[in-house]
Amino acid sequence: MFDIGWTEITVILVIAIIVIGPKDLPKVLRTVGQWVARAKAMTRDFRGHVDEMIRETEIDEVKKQIDSIDKFDANSALENTIDADGDIREAFDFDDSNTIDSNDQSQNEGSIDDNRELSKRIDEDTGRDAENFDDSLDKLKGSDT
Repeated sequence: MFDIGWTEITVILVIAIIVIGPKDLPKVLRTVGQWVARAKAMTRDFRGHVDEMIRETEIDEVKKQIDSIDKFDANSALENTIDADGDIREAFDFDDSNTIDSNDQSQNEGSIDDNRELSKRIDEDTGRDAENFDDSLDKLKGSDT
């Protein structure tokens, strides 16, 4: 951890015995051990907080990616890929004058009713003409025989 070899540890212990004395050495070692334990606990706690922040950041990035997928418009992406310069769209654009609005539609409905009435009259007239034709044909056949 600190790259301290056995020789350095031995030198530190000899100096500690000389300075502190053999009588107080166990108390000092116990106190140093408690400090080291607290330092390890703080390091572990700090590392846990850093790991949690990293996880939250990764989760936020994943959320952003999911949100960007929700906002993705496949139709426009496909259109941009196929028709990047807009030539195809321009070729198929129609004038707005060709569209039917609600006023034109009501006028067309009136003309449709008129057309139906005309169709009925034509059918009636055609039926009469067909009957007259059949009568004329029968008369001609009768006069030939």
